[in-house]
Amino acid sequence: MIKPSDPKNRWKRNVALLFGAALLSAGFVLTLWLSHPSVDYWLEQVVLGRAYLEARPWALFLVLATLPGLGVPSSPLIILFGAVLGPRFGLPLTVVMSITAQSICTIWTYALAAGPLRQFLLQTFFRNRPLPEISSGNAVRLGLILRLTPGVPYALQNIVLGLVGMRFRPYLLVSIPTIALWNLGFVVTGGAIFEGRFGLALTGLAIIIALVLATRMLNQKYKNHAR
Repeated sequence: MIKPSDPKNRWKRNVALLFGAALLSAGFVLTLWLSHPSVDYWLEQVVLGRAYLEARPWALFLVLATLPGLGVPSSPLIILFGAVLGPRFGLPLTVVMSITAQSICTIWTYALAAGPLRQFLLQTFFRNRPLPEISSGNAVRLGLILRLTPGVPYALQNIVLGLVGMRFRPYLLVSIPTIALWNLGFVVTGGAIFEGRFGLALTGLAIIIALVLATRMLNQKYKNHAR
């Protein structure tokens, strides 16, 4: 069985990764600003970029169906999805489209981790050490914990559940409802803000806050049950 890493070392590693990512992001933003140090220029680029994506909804759909599975944070992409496509298609249809796109991403990352890339991932991340055997019920419990634990990268969730051999049907039953709820909150928030419907935007934020609180409570419940 794989031994858990030292919490202190894990905390130091996470801080180092966050600090490194923050430095890279700050350097990237600074480089862009120095290339065109004008607020009006960047506001114009935002307007042009939004118009480009609004005229090509398939591009945003493709982005949401692929990039989160490669490690790109999904929340900003979902907010962008709602902000760009909400005014054109309406929020209900935009929510359905975003859930469909991320569901596709959820399926292909799981399929690769459970199939063609399984041995490569085991060799890369676990150094060929055996994974602990888990029953179907424990696999579902692990899936719920991963989906409900704030801060666990979305792509990592899919990969882990594929590696431990969670069956496809329970995987979907655990994953899709969670994806649907988060997409509902973020799409409504992003779409309402750009439409100037701040009351609806507050509703979207309330959905997100309620989900965060619910996930924390359920996660604590599962942790207590596992002890």
